[in-house]
Amino acid sequence: MSYFVALHTGAGNCSDETNQKLRTLCKNVCSDVAVSLAEGKSASEAAILGTVMLEDSPLTNAGLGSSISKDKQVRTEASLCSTYSGFHCAGDLQDIRHPIRIVQQMVQETLDANSNYIPPRVMVGNHAIMRYSKMDSSIVQANICTNQSIKLYNKAKMYFSDNENSRNENSSTQSQEVNRQFADNASDSKPKSASQTEGFSGVEDTVGIICVDKRGGVSCAMSSGGSVFKYSGRLGQCCSHGGGCHVTPRRGIVTTGNGEQIINKLLAVTLHHKLFQDPLNALNSCFGAGETPLCGFLMVEVEEDAVNLHVQHTLSNMVFGFMSSSMEKPVSKVLTKSCPVFLQTIRSRTS
Repeated sequence: MSYFVALHTGAGNCSDETNQKLRTLCKNVCSDVAVSLAEGKSASEAAILGTVMLEDSPLTNAGLGSSISKDKQVRTEASLCSTYSGFHCAGDLQDIRHPIRIVQQMVQETLDANSNYIPPRVMVGNHAIMRYSKMDSSIVQANICTNQSIKLYNKAKMYFSDNENSRNENSSTQSQEVNRQFADNASDSKPKSASQTEGFSGVEDTVGIICVDKRGGVSCAMSSGGSVFKYSGRLGQCCSHGGGCHVTPRRGIVTTGNGEQIINKLLAVTLHHKLFQDPLNALNSCFGAGETPLCGFLMVEVEEDAVNLHVQHTLSNMVFGFMSSSMEKPVSKVLTKSCPVFLQTIRSRTS
């Protein structure tokens, strides 16, 4: 069995310059993850490695530089879904740069045959931090704000403050339109005018990675800082099994975009079924009449001698990358509104 890795840095609205930086990031992460898979690491180990690298980049809305909540705190979340260990997630983790490390410890507990109690699959808040920081000294609370995340928070605060009264008076349909406009630029939100965004690159949403190892194991990992100006205690799609990600023995799906939409539609598992019916229209078919999808996904499907890669989104752009054992170097691309779908079959190297 050959190995494969594919990842995305979220769907959103970034400048051309930022997109090129994200493409470079994708290539670097794919290269390092591919090396680990070539060395025999499991899909889960490789996915965690790649997620840590994405969390370390201030370009992503995960780990360092994550979106700031309404109460001026940074709360991160992450999950891992694997054919080896099932689903685990941790959320509402204040000032945690690598939430995937907490999930990693949770997975290890589940796999530990000596455990004399049923290990948790979902953990949140300070109790998760306190418990798993004792098992991994790299899990520490620290300032993970960046100038960019602070700038975005201030713009979001101004936007919501200016529109608070009108939003309260608007109908549900009008409120959804406000949210749709804000979503194009900052995770689940967007400043209302071009003047507010002058000189500003939007922040992408939840990052995701899918790895297939030499044994045929499939693992998906996700990490996010959530939507900008979110309420304290809010959990996003990383903590929604079947919403944020879904794994079967031959397929992995990770999603990105408006967390509330993704959770409500159980988007990942819904896509799993829709992709069999109409692949090119799978994303839109998950939503009803009058609903505007604000999301994207990356899907990897394993065949005997090939891997099928499907990436699709409905926002302004989405950067992704991939690499297989048959490729000499990774590939990264930017999907746009005019070109929102990518489909490719990557054949295994023949001996």
